[in-house]
Amino acid sequence: MIADIGRREKGFTLVEMMITIAILSILLGISVSTWNRYRLNTDLKTATRTIVSDFSMAKQMAVRDCTGYRITFNVGTNSYQLIETATGNPVRTRNMSKFGQGIVLSAPNFGGDSTINFIARGTAEAGSVMVANGIDSTGTVTVNFTGRTHVRFNLQ
Repeated sequence: MIADIGRREKGFTLVEMMITIAILSILLGISVSTWNRYRLNTDLKTATRTIVSDFSMAKQMAVRDCTGYRITFNVGTNSYQLIETATGNPVRTRNMSKFGQGIVLSAPNFGGDSTINFIARGTAEAGSVMVANGIDSTGTVTVNFTGRTHVRFNLQ
């Protein structure tokens, strides 16, 4: 009986366990918020880079086929369409909602119009289009008259 007085039980107390759970809960809350912001910004980058890819494809097809192609942006339907200019046949239609919730097109401006034209030499009308997400991050695609594109991201 006397030998048991100096011995300590092994394990955790209830207070130690509650403090550990509280710290883990705080860390989990922070990581979920950070993960959500990362996911939304990744969706925005994917949508913006897809527009750049479609600009490049339209330019290459215009040179290859010796005919014009145009991309028409429709902010109302949150989509755009790649169209062969000579025939008016749509080659591809993309809806921004497929890239994630809250991805929207805004402010397409190519010479005062929402359509960018690529002619047979591969040149285009200069202008830009913006893509935004639900946390106010934006990606702006700018095209110069040679058909070269530049992307600028403003991530929150």
